Amino acid sequence: MPPTDERLERLHRDAPLTDVHAHPSLKAFLFRRNLWRHYRSGSTFNPFSSRSDFASLARGGVRVLWSAHYVPEREIFRDCWLASVAGWFVPSLQRLRKGSTFDSLLEMMTALEREVARHPDRAGIAKSLRELNEHRREDRIALVHTVEGLHAVGGDVDRLDTLAELGVAMVTLSHFYDNNIAAHVDGIPKDMAIRGLCAFQFGIGRRPVLTDLGRTMLRRMQRLGILVDVTHLSAAARAAVFNEVAADRPIVASHIGVQHFRADPYNLHDDEIREIARRGGAVGVIFMPYWLSGDHAGRDGLALIGDTMEHIASVTGSWSHVMIGTDFDGFTAPPRAVADASRLPAVTGMLLERGVTEPDVLKVLGTNALRVLQESWR
Repeated sequence: MPPTDERLERLHRDAPLTDVHAHPSLKAFLFRRNLWRHYRSGSTFNPFSSRSDFASLARGGVRVLWSAHYVPEREIFRDCWLASVAGWFVPSLQRLRKGSTFDSLLEMMTALEREVARHPDRAGIAKSLRELNEHRREDRIALVHTVEGLHAVGGDVDRLDTLAELGVAMVTLSHFYDNNIAAHVDGIPKDMAIRGLCAFQFGIGRRPVLTDLGRTMLRRMQRLGILVDVTHLSAAARAAVFNEVAADRPIVASHIGVQHFRADPYNLHDDEIREIARRGGAVGVIFMPYWLSGDHAGRDGLALIGDTMEHIASVTGSWSHVMIGTDFDGFTAPPRAVADASRLPAVTGMLLERGVTEPDVLKVLGTNALRVLQESWR
């Protein structure tokens, strides 16, 4: 039976709604966007989309956003003529082509903080658990810094200390291209139109699954209280990370699907889901149908998200390890029903329609994410 509007609205309003992976800062950095405005979302791949702007977050009831700062790898300009041409006209892209990746990362974090500062009564940067809880008490949207891809630190371990001081709560070790940290997988869907326009050479399989530098980085991250995200890693690299990180430390996969529905190296095997759960971590389900089903074309994308969430709960025996990891504004193509953050109440309604209990719905909507932060962050 469909939930009543009153029940849905009450539950969604009461939830500490958290998205553990979205990219508002990427658009603020690349295009100097005012993040308090909504531009255009749509439901297809659109590099100029506006899916996690603050206006959409507020309309969707988002209380906490883990803002993923991703500095595009320089190889993209080598492999994709579209990016190369755009680089001549967009000043921020010119800096990405030639400047320090770490400086670009810091500039991206500053861009997010600049946008938050436009309305400090409505949003705030949380650089610790104390600040996160303060923003929640004051009914402000809390933005938490995370980093997607350790290529951004340029191999300098001490830069992790700088990131920790700036409040970074989570780091994804690898991204699209081979780096000197950990082995990655192909992270761009093979049926996306851009694959026919660009000749990507991602360098998969050229390095050890986890390098000595990678192990050093992991040890430093544990000491600093930075959560490890295994998204974008190969299965062998994920196994190496599980072996390297202390058994009582949470690990997450922030924006991903499952092998059960889509047998792609990007996605998690059931044993990996159980290992993440055993550590007290959780899995953020990506809002991109390609990664959620081998038969994604024309399917109900919201249903695919629900199927994936139910599978994770079934494998772990609990709803305590399921999160939302939309990847909004990460150059993705989400389902029409949840094309941007303003439509996240559809997830609450979908879970209720499937018979998920209200306490378990609240876990998915945010209490799981907050628990992981409390057990791993400062």
